[in-house]
Amino acid sequence: MVSEPHSIKNLFKDPLDLMRDTELKAHLKAIKLEQSFDLVSATALTKPMTIEFYKNWIAGGQHGDMNYLETHLPTKEDPTILHESLRSAITVGFHYFPAIRPYETKIPARAALYAQNEDYHFWLKEKLTAAIVYFKEKYPNEHFLQYVDSGPVLERDLAYQAGLGWFGKNTCIIHSQKGSLFFLAEILTSLEVTEKLPLHEDLCKNCTKCIDICPTDALSGDKQLNANKCISYLTIESKTVAPVELRAKIGDWFFGCDMCQTVCPWNQKRLNVLLPDDSKKSQQLVTTLSQEKEQELENFFRTILESSNKKIQKMFYGTPMLRSGGFGLKRNAMVVIANRRMTNLKPLIEPYVQDAKLAELARWTLEQLT
Repeated sequence: MVSEPHSIKNLFKDPLDLMRDTELKAHLKAIKLEQSFDLVSATALTKPMTIEFYKNWIAGGQHGDMNYLETHLPTKEDPTILHESLRSAITVGFHYFPAIRPYETKIPARAALYAQNEDYHFWLKEKLTAAIVYFKEKYPNEHFLQYVDSGPVLERDLAYQAGLGWFGKNTCIIHSQKGSLFFLAEILTSLEVTEKLPLHEDLCKNCTKCIDICPTDALSGDKQLNANKCISYLTIESKTVAPVELRAKIGDWFFGCDMCQTVCPWNQKRLNVLLPDDSKKSQQLVTTLSQEKEQELENFFRTILESSNKKIQKMFYGTPMLRSGGFGLKRNAMVVIANRRMTNLKPLIEPYVQDAKLAELARWTLEQLT
């Protein structure tokens, strides 16, 4: 059945609801301008459209050891558990490339584009806080809760329902003008949103570039991502060492991975214009570096391997890389050192053969450097 145009639907809406929606749209436009959001939209808090898909994904063990994703399941299914007054969600999108808040210390190792900014959990939260201050002035009796990739909500589902994009085969939300290189964040509120927005058409069509490029086969045709194989998971969220059969496939990715996004046609125009020349070969598993940059990378890994975990935490404070901690960054460094055959660093790997958590990886790395 063909749905009625919104202009016709509006003729049958309660005039008060129509007025409220129009008023809220004006406020959403205001915060978009004030906070430089790339995308802003609001939708009613209903049962997530993808909740059964999510449950099956968890049941299949494809979330790795991220047990909190299972713990959050009840709240993700019913966000009103967070506060009984919640009725709607305001979802914002904010581009992270080119870097919005680049950190001062240069990171020569290969990292996901988002990680080249200061930790977005802090500065994006500040923007949401400012938006809430604005809303509280307009709606003093309403409740507002903010989440920046840290709350028990299905943010991509909310973004989809708010018309901010479709679910790509790489599992990211893709917008036809904005691509997918943006953060998502939410303000859950007791405000009523009655307008039902049109869902964004799935424009992936027959394209399988993201699936084809994934070195570890983490993506499948039914828009599922197996975290156990994903380079981003293996280098960030995982608390263990990657299986031997996946280590070479990580290439020289030190923190995260963008390959399924940089190959996406909906990001290509933006990337080709804005990426520096030496980064345009973004689909290489192991990148070619100049002698100068190879030396920078070697010095960077020396610092990591020679530093205590506590010192590493201080070194990366305020950056997304703090997420991996000292153990994780040393683990990641060893894999890259092995895959790039950085033999000069062999003496720094040898002491880790005695390390309780990194001994096996250290031995493997030394074998690759022989």
